[in-house]
Amino acid sequence: MAFASYSCVDDVLRKHRLRMVAEPTVTPAADAPPFSEAFRAELELSMTDLSPGRSEIGSGEILLFPILREVWKTYRQHLSLFSHEALDFDDDLCGYPDYFVCRVSEFGRIPEPPYLLVVEAKLDDFEKAWGQCLAEMLAAQKLNGAPDQPVYGIATNGKTWEFGVLLGNTFTQDPGAFAVSTLDKLGQALHAVFRACRDLALAYTASASANPLA
Repeated sequence: MAFASYSCVDDVLRKHRLRMVAEPTVTPAADAPPFSEAFRAELELSMTDLSPGRSEIGSGEILLFPILREVWKTYRQHLSLFSHEALDFDDDLCGYPDYFVCRVSEFGRIPEPPYLLVVEAKLDDFEKAWGQCLAEMLAAQKLNGAPDQPVYGIATNGKTWEFGVLLGNTFTQDPGAFAVSTLDKLGQALHAVFRACRDLALAYTASASANPLA
């Protein structure tokens, strides 16, 4: 049963014995750098002239990835961002998340644990988006081999962005959402998540350096 087979969060919760709560997971970083005027102009052009709402792929290419990439650039020294790469734990938890973030490997820009953030895009089907996203978060957690380390998740249709986190056997879904229409607030939320991922990547690297044979 690959990621795409999970049609809703309930499927993942029941099969993998997870618990779900609804609580805030993101505190926007008020000191996050704002998007540049040049980026805003490009995004506005894309939204008005490229019709991102016509398909999931279009939404990803036109809205989702450019915003993710713009925020990721601040953290690229420590974090790698991948698009439509395999994330396979077993025959059940496997497939191709739309995007995921992991630490920068010592071997270069290749996927390597810890996997810290997965992003799933669906065109106005957040129920299915979260079902797949949670399955991907669980695969990341198992690949990391550290259930006490959070794995972050984002479900989005490009215009609206929802956030969650998996820690241990508890999935916490933020009841709020952020939108492209309030771009600075969305950017602050994304920076908060990327900062948390960067800190986790640095802690992992420090631990690995201190225990080279572990």
